[in-house]
Amino acid sequence: MRCIAIDDEPLALKLLERYCSQVPTIRLLGAYTDPLDGVAYIRSMQPDLIFLDIRMPDISGIDIAQLLGKNTMVIFTTAHREYAVEGFDMDVVDYLLKPFDFERFLRAYGKAEQRLRSLLKTPAPEQANDGRAIFIKCSYKKVQLPLHAILYIESFNNYLKIVTPDKVYMPTMTMKTMLNLLPEAEFVRVHKSFAVAVDKIRSFNSVEVVAGRKKIPVGRSYHKEFLKKMEGLKGRA
Repeated sequence: MRCIAIDDEPLALKLLERYCSQVPTIRLLGAYTDPLDGVAYIRSMQPDLIFLDIRMPDISGIDIAQLLGKNTMVIFTTAHREYAVEGFDMDVVDYLLKPFDFERFLRAYGKAEQRLRSLLKTPAPEQANDGRAIFIKCSYKKVQLPLHAILYIESFNNYLKIVTPDKVYMPTMTMKTMLNLLPEAEFVRVHKSFAVAVDKIRSFNSVEVVAGRKKIPVGRSYHKEFLKKMEGLKGRA
């Protein structure tokens, strides 16, 4: 995705540049502290997505967003919470309240990817290895995790075990945080300590799921919603 970033705070702009450099599908065309230079570049290059600060000299991010065509997506980045409602009224992709971390940045970018597919009227790829991935922090570095590879996820308090056919990842994060990064239709929580990739389920009943060679318990408080979801998938098959 072709992106630019506009923010009159150099440190905030450097952070955006670093985050963008960690996502293979982002091509950052330019980063501007002068919003007027950024507007000139937008007009000449027509990027897909703009990371845009709101409160800037000469022209505000809201003014810039109002000048754009409908096919140019905007993610507002600002330290001022009071602009959130106005931003969403303008149908921006997302609103990042500073300071935001890399995981929150990825969630916002994921929304932009979904909207771009819709604008291009291109359906999401259906093949197993479709190139989609998230970044998770393991051993003090960000690691790319392909979504198609995940078999199941197991929670241990504030860290996880993410199991794939070839590797086990152990990031420091909660199950809730992880599930917020994943497509809801493709992963299902079956227990307080377990979530499973729907397309990796080999068999199941009301008390147990088999994913790969792993037998995973279905918790009492989860089995009703789990069975409902599986029946819904069966109905669409």
